[in-house]
Amino acid sequence: MISEIFSSIMGEGNFIGRRYIFVRFKGCPLNCIYCDEYVKDNIPCRVEEIPGSGEFKECPDIEDKLIDVIGKLKTPDLFAVSFTGGEPLLYSNEIKKYSEILHDLGYKTHLESNGMYPDRISFFDYASIDIKLPEHFNDIKIEDYEKLYKNELKSIKKLYDLGSNVYAKIVIMENTDPVVIGDIAKDLSDIGNIMLCIQPVSSCLNVKSLPTQKKLLDIMELCGAHLNDNVICTSQMHKYLGML
Repeated sequence: MISEIFSSIMGEGNFIGRRYIFVRFKGCPLNCIYCDEYVKDNIPCRVEEIPGSGEFKECPDIEDKLIDVIGKLKTPDLFAVSFTGGEPLLYSNEIKKYSEILHDLGYKTHLESNGMYPDRISFFDYASIDIKLPEHFNDIKIEDYEKLYKNELKSIKKLYDLGSNVYAKIVIMENTDPVVIGDIAKDLSDIGNIMLCIQPVSSCLNVKSLPTQKKLLDIMELCGAHLNDNVICTSQMHKYLGML
């Protein structure tokens, strides 16, 4: 269920640069071409006991020790505990249980999800939903994409209605149509006061060409017509710093 736990900075999105404890979960039904977090299910969980050391210790029974491990990694500058993946809502019941315990202990929680499971959403202090685009996949049927997008919007609305500080994040590629992102911004504005983070794709094995500076600025301008200044552009800062 859990692949790794470590303390680091949030490298993307609305809370970039904040100190987090990341609890990464295995598995995801999607297959985005830029994904860099594929984890095999048969690999035991590991914990970076000394943050920033790059040295991990196997902890195969982590599910029973999670709260204690988080307590040992807690630092005075900690902003929140992130449930990330993979797709963490594959384990929504377990995450809800962990979240309730952590809240009782005074922690803030953050969900990082692709939003495909709106019925599994519960309250988190913070949440980021990755809105996918057709070009994020090698091959996706239009009806499957439309269903995914509707579920992403449902997840954002449910989190917003629950009182979570939720924002949307979209990975921008060379072939992304700015008008499409502007339309997404309109849909987000219909939900409420939602921040949209646009993120230029990181160069990887499957993606070589990056969006131009002009495209990023054009997208921000189009989104601003609906979201005003509730749109930001963030890269994956942790990769530039060589951090987890």
